[in-house]
Amino acid sequence: MLEIKNLKTRFNIYDGVVKALEGVNLEVKEGEIFGIVGETGCGKSVTGYSLMQLLPRTAEVVAGEIILDGEEITGASDSRMRQIRGGKIGMIFQDPLSALNPVMKVKDQISEVIRQHQKEELENRTEKIDSGNERNPYILWSLIFVSLVSLFYFLKLEDSFTDTFAKLLFVGSLVGYVFLPEMKSESYSARTAVAEMDMVVESLRQVRLPNPSQVANSYPHELSGGMQQRVMIAMALAGRPRLLIADEPTTALDVTIQSQILDLLKKLQKETGMTILMITHDLGVVAEMCDRVAVMYAGTVVETGNVSEIFSNPKHPYTQGLLSALPGESKELSSIGGSVPDLLDPCLFKRVRQSFLQRRIEADAVDHVPELVNQNALLLHSSLVFHHVFFGKHDRRPASLVGQETPVAPVVEIQFLAGLVSPELGEL
Repeated sequence: MLEIKNLKTRFNIYDGVVKALEGVNLEVKEGEIFGIVGETGCGKSVTGYSLMQLLPRTAEVVAGEIILDGEEITGASDSRMRQIRGGKIGMIFQDPLSALNPVMKVKDQISEVIRQHQKEELENRTEKIDSGNERNPYILWSLIFVSLVSLFYFLKLEDSFTDTFAKLLFVGSLVGYVFLPEMKSESYSARTAVAEMDMVVESLRQVRLPNPSQVANSYPHELSGGMQQRVMIAMALAGRPRLLIADEPTTALDVTIQSQILDLLKKLQKETGMTILMITHDLGVVAEMCDRVAVMYAGTVVETGNVSEIFSNPKHPYTQGLLSALPGESKELSSIGGSVPDLLDPCLFKRVRQSFLQRRIEADAVDHVPELVNQNALLLHSSLVFHHVFFGKHDRRPASLVGQETPVAPVVEIQFLAGLVSPELGEL
């Protein structure tokens, strides 16, 4: 259903160019829940915004393809994207209170989506609504009768009072003819408003909101956080999209509400058969919700597979680090050292954690160390930073360590001396 090929997104800032996405490749199948997981700043949300073309002015997609149902939408026009957003793709944002318009009632915000993407359904419902017992035909026949009677008196009678009264009736009937189309239009608009309200209430009822009519007439700030998120989901589903992007839908909610929202999304997915792209940093959410998952790091996808396979047998060192950082009763809590690299004009090795000692294939040392992992053209090698090093210092005079510079050794020297890294053999 959705295919992303070599997607690259850049942010142009004062200090330079931030390479937020660097060759992202994804394939999402029809009817599945696909997860994107990774640390904060790895490019998960930027992937969703690039797909929806909701990037800020300082950002742009510089390369790649986004194919939705066989249609290439990377360079789609604004008018076409307005049809796609809400119609084919719906999106749930992280903070519903910021995403919802604070000065518009809930019903007005959902009605906008319905008018834009459910025109045919809205017209059908409008036609089925009784327009006030169909009073317009009776009004028309009444005007015809009055005009004929007034015209008869106007032609036959010579009494000045009756003649004047007949003229007034005749003129009044003509005025009625003039305003009759407008009366019909007002009647149709009133029926359309009723049909819209019915569809809004149905959307709110679909997301299991109590008292949907009352919620529809409320402003966002009058609702709780969980209700706001349900309204956000209702608005995203009002256009009946085939793909729903859920960008951290439970971040701003407490634990009990998080569980309710996740259960709701799973039920809606089963009821509608839609595809969900779940963006999250929570591996627990991925395990509970998703069929397949992509692991992102520093703007790239490092591993993709079925959730069961990724959790039971992760191939990439970063995925292994993420899973080992999960808390458990029978193991000591571990963490991934360092932080996500700065993506502002990164160098060749910038997207690699030094703790994994990864090297590009072009590196000179790659031919001299054993290969440990070969996964999707990513080679992980084990190299010795220090080998049989003896050093002693007993007085206060300064001493120096002299040798050829390597990419890792100076950093690891400091880490050894500070006690941040433990040697495999030997003593410090």
